[in-house]
Amino acid sequence: MYNVMRTDERDELVHQGVIMKAVVVERESDESFDLAMKKGIEKSQIYVGIFGKDYSIPTQKEYHAARQRGLPILVYYYTQPPHIAKGFHTKVTRFLEKDVKPELRIRGNYGRIEAHDDMELVDLILNDLACKTVDLAREAMSFRRMLLEKAPDDVIAAILRAKKSVFE
Repeated sequence: MYNVMRTDERDELVHQGVIMKAVVVERESDESFDLAMKKGIEKSQIYVGIFGKDYSIPTQKEYHAARQRGLPILVYYYTQPPHIAKGFHTKVTRFLEKDVKPELRIRGNYGRIEAHDDMELVDLILNDLACKTVDLAREAMSFRRMLLEKAPDDVIAAILRAKKSVFE
């Protein structure tokens, strides 16, 4: 009973956006990867891509789908044992160099060793997620402020009524 209630409470917090839930589409087995990936991207508010030793076209598709949807994106290069990407000419490093690096900063062990083991990578990702979440909250606040400054009174009243009903 405790586990069921705890899961229900967690799902509600995820639904409200209070906590984050990872969607690992590579583990989907009962659907085609493309369908699972599209569903995962549609449900997501942020994309975290971890690239390493193995290259896969589905993972490349996933990254491009997140870009096309306009999601905030965090990308990491990580291998075990750790090494930097520079000097390694693999399909993964070519993809990162050609498709990702012109648009985004690649963290992890791309340019220098930032994560020596899995836990250091997790810490790095969690720290970056916290920073990205703060950035998104600031962006939403700025947009809300701009909207409220220019919105007619009836629109402002509707927004305030909706906000009040959510927190009752």
